[in-house]
Amino acid sequence: MSDSERFDAALLEALAQLEQPARAPSSALRARLLASVASPRGRLAPLYGALADLFDLGDAELATLFERAEDASAWASSQVPGVRLLHLAGGPRVALADNGLVRLEAGAPFPLHRHLGFERTLVLRGGYRDAASGKLYLAGDWHEMPAGTSHAYSALPGGELLLAVSIVEGVEVEGLGKLTPATG
Repeated sequence: MSDSERFDAALLEALAQLEQPARAPSSALRARLLASVASPRGRLAPLYGALADLFDLGDAELATLFERAEDASAWASSQVPGVRLLHLAGGPRVALADNGLVRLEAGAPFPLHRHLGFERTLVLRGGYRDAASGKLYLAGDWHEMPAGTSHAYSALPGGELLLAVSIVEGVEVEGLGKLTPATG
């Protein structure tokens, strides 16, 4: 055995002695962790900074919003099949925009539409493929559309798509006319 091989063997032995056996978390710690991620605030906590920027709201207002979003009766129907809306008042910086959450059923298309003003979208859950660019947007991704641009997209199969949206002046949807979060 060469010196290099003896060194490698000795190093592997030393590393093996350093390894600590994995310990399962206590049942109390496991229960607290599972409870925190089960709540809307816990599931979306990594996105709170981006949501605060989008809606100009603080953590407490965002927590209230997502607690409200758990109530199915808080969501409004949309003129677009498979789409539901939850309206909200943003902070002063976005007070003139239409702000809200948008849910699309798994695989549901959102038809071709033209942006009448600037739109900022943050994917919160699921994903979609933009028909114009072919780009895939997943949880945590931003999609910004300047005024006058057009596109269509489809929610990915396998799970509901949840978006946070701030739209200035709404969109004009092919076959449906002008829509804003306030009008559906």
